Amino acid sequence: MPLSPSTLLCLTASTFITPTVSSSLPANANHIFNAIHSSMRQWGSSLNHNGMSFFLATVPEGTQLYHGDWRSEPIQGPEWLAFEAEHALVFTHPMPHHPPPEEGKPGPQPPPPSLQHEPQDSQQVIGRPDRSQAEDGFLHTFAAAKDLRLLYVDGMSAGKTDNGTMDSQDRILFRDGLGEGEGMRDEQKRAELFCQIVNDRWSGRLDGMLRMEAGFEIILCDFSSLEVLQVARVRPSKQGKPGGDIGMHAGQMWLPAVASRYWKIGGDRVALNYDHFVTAYDGAYELDLFPDTESDGNVTRHPRLEHIPSSELEPLRQDLDALIQTHEASESSTNWQAVADMVVDRYGARLHYLASSQASTLQQLQEEIEDIVTPFIDYDQRNTSLEVERCSRQFVRRSMPVRTVAGDAVLSVSRSVCTTLLQALCHTEYDSIVDQIQGLMEYLDWTTWKDCRGCGDHEICLIPMWPMGTVEDYNHPQCRDISQLDGHGPRYWGGRPPRPKPDPLHSDL
Repeated sequence: MPLSPSTLLCLTASTFITPTVSSSLPANANHIFNAIHSSMRQWGSSLNHNGMSFFLATVPEGTQLYHGDWRSEPIQGPEWLAFEAEHALVFTHPMPHHPPPEEGKPGPQPPPPSLQHEPQDSQQVIGRPDRSQAEDGFLHTFAAAKDLRLLYVDGMSAGKTDNGTMDSQDRILFRDGLGEGEGMRDEQKRAELFCQIVNDRWSGRLDGMLRMEAGFEIILCDFSSLEVLQVARVRPSKQGKPGGDIGMHAGQMWLPAVASRYWKIGGDRVALNYDHFVTAYDGAYELDLFPDTESDGNVTRHPRLEHIPSSELEPLRQDLDALIQTHEASESSTNWQAVADMVVDRYGARLHYLASSQASTLQQLQEEIEDIVTPFIDYDQRNTSLEVERCSRQFVRRSMPVRTVAGDAVLSVSRSVCTTLLQALCHTEYDSIVDQIQGLMEYLDWTTWKDCRGCGDHEICLIPMWPMGTVEDYNHPQCRDISQLDGHGPRYWGGRPPRPKPDPLHSDL
């Protein structure tokens, strides 16, 4: 049987690659890469909802922000701002069946009626205290009067859950200072404590904190850094149905607006410093972020900090203090997310194709792989080590600081992709190639592989975004009409949720 062209090509190589995908790579390089790729993106931050990283962020002067309230009086702060008006509108209407709290004490803020099937632990939505008998409220529209300096806590860090969404801020930022359970339920105290830390520990170097739930939000310490553009009474509720127009149909307005930010916050409204940030994934901390060792083969785990002794987190806390005290959110920084985007864009669909058995023969697989790596091969003088370097550095400019946490992670993940492809090119068994590509995809765990693709104009690809969503929405996101967004089955935020093992053959990519 004659040798295939790809096999002959492998035999001409002067050096061969021997390491596996997982060897010789920095600890958690894949997780750091994904944190960078998903930062300030609703989609990836919803799927990888237990964020482990802190970034300095800037919201440019002039950016419009929104606050929903039952009052029209000037807002002083600490208070919440939304990037999308529809997000803020949720908090402008009274909610039925909830008596007002005692004057001066924060009361429960339930979700709109369409969301009240969510578990009780998920029903504290941030905002002003509820007044069930109040009139419909006001939408406050602001513009940033200066560049806002923020601390971005990644993942779904505004999700009030016991799933780990608040681990990083409660254990690292607030240093276990909120008490048992209180940190999950008392958002006003959280905001006040953050602003106290800004003043007492960080000499006022920040204006607020940036987080995400179903939509991105800012906890702003002082509203004097905003210009008031408008305070407008919102559309009235239907008679006899408090919250009728906004509450009962919140999903039809809120979720599509949020889903439009799945892949970018848009309009350069937020800039992150990727050259200097702090992440629990950094191998220097040697933290056991995935403590559960048992798996049923269909479930992988989200990272947690709840089990780690406080003393082991102290170096991370000190580094967070140093980050804020020695760096500016607005200082020049390499856009490592743009590099990560190019890597995912170039290889995501191609890896999915290789793992999907759509190429039915060994020769087709080898030809497809060679098409991917051929720009990096000198066919007169094969050297796979040089080919890996050419491939992995394709999108990394020489001036980029690769000896940073971000640079190291992005380059390492690129190298793992290139190494695997050049190894797979030399395999002579079909199943061996597919297995190796699927193993790479499991390691990479790119969130793009869960995208529905091809949703209609009146549909969104629904995934759990606190406080909404089901386990099925997480395991198998589907296009759903915006008038029928309520899913069926167990609610995702009802307890510690399962996270399925990546299935490269499931997506319609």
